[in-house]
Amino acid sequence: MSIQNQVVHHTSPKFYRMRDLATTAERKPRLYTTKDGMTRTISGRPARQGILPMGECTIWDKVRDGSFPKPVKLSERVTAWRSEDIDAWVASKGLEMSPCAQP
Repeated sequence: MSIQNQVVHHTSPKFYRMRDLATTAERKPRLYTTKDGMTRTISGRPARQGILPMGECTIWDKVRDGSFPKPVKLSERVTAWRSEDIDAWVASKGLEMSPCAQP
């Protein structure tokens, strides 16, 4: 009697993190001098195109006022949104998701 191995495909839910959703502007590197005369460097950050044409603060404001889907806590420090919730919200607003940012 032979036993066949069955492969079960489990579709896990897809999630978006804030870094996937939000669009951020470029931050240029800066130098400043402290009161002690030491020079400090603040590193720059390139611009990032998220799925949505809005920033983090705008997304959190919309979550608070109920006009954006509520996030899900995946752990104590990890917050994410279900992809189907975001897809439905984008469709209801008549927006298009950025193709380069889709998972």
